[in-house]
Amino acid sequence: MARAVRRAQEPRDDALASRRTQVERRDEAERRILEAAALIVAENGLDAITLAEAGERAGYSRGLPSHYFKTKADLLSALATYVIESFISTRRAAAPELTGYDGLIASFKYYFMLPARNPVMARAFHAVLAAALTVPPITATVAGLNRETRGEIAAGLKAGITAGRLRADIDLETESALILATLRGSIAQWLVDPEGVDLETMSVLFIAAVEGRLAK
Repeated sequence: MARAVRRAQEPRDDALASRRTQVERRDEAERRILEAAALIVAENGLDAITLAEAGERAGYSRGLPSHYFKTKADLLSALATYVIESFISTRRAAAPELTGYDGLIASFKYYFMLPARNPVMARAFHAVLAAALTVPPITATVAGLNRETRGEIAAGLKAGITAGRLRADIDLETESALILATLRGSIAQWLVDPEGVDLETMSVLFIAAVEGRLAK
């Protein structure tokens, strides 16, 4: 009886393993296509990218990306999400012990260091941000990312208030929007003129300004 049960279970286990393998293959393909898309956008801008070229650049057939992304706008929307999620996960992995307000400050420092470490992703992300002004599917994606990022900033500030390190009267929504605008604007300036913008110095002054202005 026990052997019969094991035999009955074996096909299900094999099917489950097969499904997992298919999911893993799909995830890898999507990641490689998005990485290729980032390279194309960083090198030549949004107008240069096509689904076919992204597939070929990723080492797949030119037709594969259309199975995952219906249109170019869908690909760019996914690229925006991929870049910001990569930033968040990498920052958290760099200092997993930092949470709350300390984690927020660490995020600021990391954000200023990111362009020099990975200028391709930084340039691709800001190209997608610019496209949000004119491409509706990207607009919706970037708007969602902005809301999520402002929410994370607000949560960090609230943790600072709870810990007694920041003023209790801070307008979390407005401060979060101002902080995000400053971070994005600083990186955009560096991407256009890396020789004329010192991100390391800006990082120190920005964090000092935020802490000094909001301190209890």
